[in-house]
Amino acid sequence: MKAALFLAIALGSWSLATAQAPTPDSLRAKLDVLFQSYNRHDGPGCAVAIISKGKVIFTGGYGMANLEYDIPITPSSIFDIASVSKQFTGWAISTLIQEGKISPDDDIRRYLPDVPSFGKPITIRHLLNHISGIRDWPMTLNLAGWRWDEVFSFQDIMRMVKYQKELDFPPGERFSYSNTGYNLLAAIVEKVSGQSFREWTDEHLFRPLEMPSSHFLDDHRKIVRGLAYSYSQAGEGFIKEPDALTAMGSSSLFTSVDDLCKWVIHFQQGMKTKDPVVTRMLEDGVLNDGSRTRYGYGLGLDADRGVPTVSHTGGWAGYRTIITNYPDDELSIILLSNTSDFDVHAWASRIADLFLSKKFMSAAPKPESIATLPTTTVGASLLQKYSGTYQLGPGWAVTLTVENCRLMTQANGEDKFPMEAKSDSVFWISAYGASMTFMKDPEGKVNLLHYKTIYAKRITPWRPATGNLTQYAGTYYSNELATEYIVDTAGNRLMLHHRRLGDFVLEPDPTREDQFGSSPGSFFFVRDVQQKITGFRVSGGRVKNLWFDKTH
Repeated sequence: MKAALFLAIALGSWSLATAQAPTPDSLRAKLDVLFQSYNRHDGPGCAVAIISKGKVIFTGGYGMANLEYDIPITPSSIFDIASVSKQFTGWAISTLIQEGKISPDDDIRRYLPDVPSFGKPITIRHLLNHISGIRDWPMTLNLAGWRWDEVFSFQDIMRMVKYQKELDFPPGERFSYSNTGYNLLAAIVEKVSGQSFREWTDEHLFRPLEMPSSHFLDDHRKIVRGLAYSYSQAGEGFIKEPDALTAMGSSSLFTSVDDLCKWVIHFQQGMKTKDPVVTRMLEDGVLNDGSRTRYGYGLGLDADRGVPTVSHTGGWAGYRTIITNYPDDELSIILLSNTSDFDVHAWASRIADLFLSKKFMSAAPKPESIATLPTTTVGASLLQKYSGTYQLGPGWAVTLTVENCRLMTQANGEDKFPMEAKSDSVFWISAYGASMTFMKDPEGKVNLLHYKTIYAKRITPWRPATGNLTQYAGTYYSNELATEYIVDTAGNRLMLHHRRLGDFVLEPDPTREDQFGSSPGSFFFVRDVQQKITGFRVSGGRVKNLWFDKTH
């Protein structure tokens, strides 16, 4: 899944100038046009609901829930809503806090003694705000040998945590989205209540709100009646995307837009009346240095074109989901899709345009104007001065080359794209939707470029000598994951092999000596004082420095 930019939300008085909804007939006509590409009998699609001022003003379905039996999507079709599930876990934790049964600053080992002691306490609040340092289970279990089309169970995740050797970072040091944290929160609910997480949420949430189709799946073999199957596009047709996940707390809530409307109305009312359980869910996370995470209790505190939102998305297998609330306007949008190419952010924003287009125009920040400037010509000698490799971040660099009197940019592991000169130092890259500005030092040398918020230094890219690749060959074993990888050479390439996952090319990382990248992650080979390789550490987006010993 891509990371969102979270913006703080003001929880003051609600605006009286709320959204003016179209009439029901005109709204349905507009949405039928909007979703006409999904209104088909030979492909998956989506279910849609819109709630305004505490009332459901639209529900509908487009496309097929099951392509094998020609079953259409309706508002009662059941979807796995993936990470949208987290807000329900946040509500459960906030409820237990309100009842005085737990505190957000409790050490989680008070309830879960099987979680290792890492030297510094991990609190419930750390889990809620994704600042615990606990490894995210999707990448971790995949590194251990789980394939994406097989069973990932709640028990697998709990065992993974039990054997974790190191945190990715000290608790509270940084934000790193961790599904595992929300699985641990579900386990805390079970420990405190004496009920399974499914039983507790059924009793305290879904039955009181009359959401009969909603439940956390605790056994992937159980039949879910009315289920919309999960698909992705393959050529001109579609293939099934298996869903055998039971990650209660972080994911695995099966529900419909009909049911979710009841939750959203309850949530809208809680925000409006400042219900303490709901208000607590909107508390922004705080890091050790005092900076804000802009993430609450299973909810992103975000903005759409300058208009505050409280929202969350989800993605697993072929399911793509979102609930987005515009609290100042008492407007909420629910989208549940069963096709992996469905862009929930884009579609939710298009629906919001029907209600808030004028507000978006006045509130949205102005787009970067550099793209609209005329293109100019820069001399070949100056372009050559700009060429080279610049480091944007750990394991992330761009290499600039001159081709046919034009500057080209290529990030490691990505395609090459043209750069348009807007001045003798500013270049626009349409593929990135941003510009790069070259900066000269006092001696007139160009060793720094500015890209978005990054100041990237020129580096000399590291490349291992072809004949030296054999020094990395060997067998590497992780005691934490109980799995091994074999590294060897094939011609002038370094290769990585896993018995269950297959074979991968290890590409040299230009930003760091002894570091290579591949689809499983970034591999940094570690040497002892005699410069002998003793193992490697694997890192990825949500997993850092997972250790593998070189056994032979």
